[in-house]
Amino acid sequence: MENYLYFRKNRPISASVTLGSATNTCPAFEVSDIGALAGNDNINEIAAISITSLDGGGTGHASVLFVPSAITPTLAYSATALAIATGTTHWIEPSDQAYANGVLTIDASGTTGGYDLDTGDIVTAYWKTGLETAFMYPVSALKGMVATSDTVTVLHFASILGSATDDTVTLTHSGVDSDSKGGFDHICKVMNDACNAYPQDGRIISVYDGHDGRVASLNSNPAAITLMEYAPEGGAAGMAT
Repeated sequence: MENYLYFRKNRPISASVTLGSATNTCPAFEVSDIGALAGNDNINEIAAISITSLDGGGTGHASVLFVPSAITPTLAYSATALAIATGTTHWIEPSDQAYANGVLTIDASGTTGGYDLDTGDIVTAYWKTGLETAFMYPVSALKGMVATSDTVTVLHFASILGSATDDTVTLTHSGVDSDSKGGFDHICKVMNDACNAYPQDGRIISVYDGHDGRVASLNSNPAAITLMEYAPEGGAAGMAT
């Protein structure tokens, strides 16, 4: 039996952007925070969004309220205009917002969940757990590895769709270390160990896990991987969200 190689994408606990002008289209999150921006557009992965006012500018119509119930308080959002002051933080409902390619667009004030952003406001998204893009391939699907630079290695897998174009996993990692070994050398060893571990059993081997703002890789991450980007032939639309 062969092993299966398991990967899970970078997943932050939270990520923030600062508004450079009074617009409701936020700057894109940093790739180093959330991973690849292209196709990063599932608003359902975001649990909450907060806005911290720089100087009391902007208007808002939604904030967290705790509504008592018979057992435990439940979370709700208000449609009442907020008193916004310097440094105050307010919360908006993620499902009322738009999210595409790592860019949040906040609904305008006057609607439930709306807020007019002002220059210098800080918008922070908090991600849910359990909805990460995770995937695995049998060892037999691994076609090879290519070092496209000193700090980038691309793993090629036979397409899940069975077509001619490869599925790729791009790893960003360290360059040459103190032992004069490059990140690509370490990646090759990690993949060799993952492919050949437990040859009689056939197990799921976690090669890379970027969950919850942490990075975990087989053999204690000798290549110092910092980022993983997944590009299946079918694109993001073919992946579970």
